[in-house]
Amino acid sequence: MEFRVSDVKKWAGREETAQLVAAWPEEAQARADYPLIDPAVVDVVVRNAGGGTLIVQVSGQLKARALCSRCAEPFETSLPFEATEEFREEAGPHDESLDYSRFAGDAVVLDRMVSDAVGVSFPITLLCQPQCRGLCTNCGANWNLGPCDCQPQGDSRWAALENLFPDYVEWEREKNGRTKA
Repeated sequence: MEFRVSDVKKWAGREETAQLVAAWPEEAQARADYPLIDPAVVDVVVRNAGGGTLIVQVSGQLKARALCSRCAEPFETSLPFEATEEFREEAGPHDESLDYSRFAGDAVVLDRMVSDAVGVSFPITLLCQPQCRGLCTNCGANWNLGPCDCQPQGDSRWAALENLFPDYVEWEREKNGRTKA
């Protein structure tokens, strides 16, 4: 994914915008937690900051095929991404120790920048819907499709606490027919 900067480089303060539509870079596919759906639609803003320095902003919406973290059902999701990076016109390969990226010629290669933005845009957990009920821990039934026939089971790790307040536990049993455990 490249953006031509020959006109932007002509004078400081000049700015250009464009929308790039292309296949996702291989590096972005590799960094994403789930398969990305083509095409990538990336909004690009390039501003000449003077002295051979360009400020590049990318943003957009990625679409991916994901699995719900609660019910394990496949679904498609759309997530925003954005990044801003400084590019300097210098010879040499990319160097991770620098706080800017290098470019030479009349084009800026955006693959690494877009890939980094996509890689950090995925949340820790993705849900098919905000109210996803998940799976039964006993039988594995998807609670989004309806209830299962399993009886709620208490957590045996809390059984010792019943001895601390036996009157309260008995009151709860009478009130609810079972303990809250």
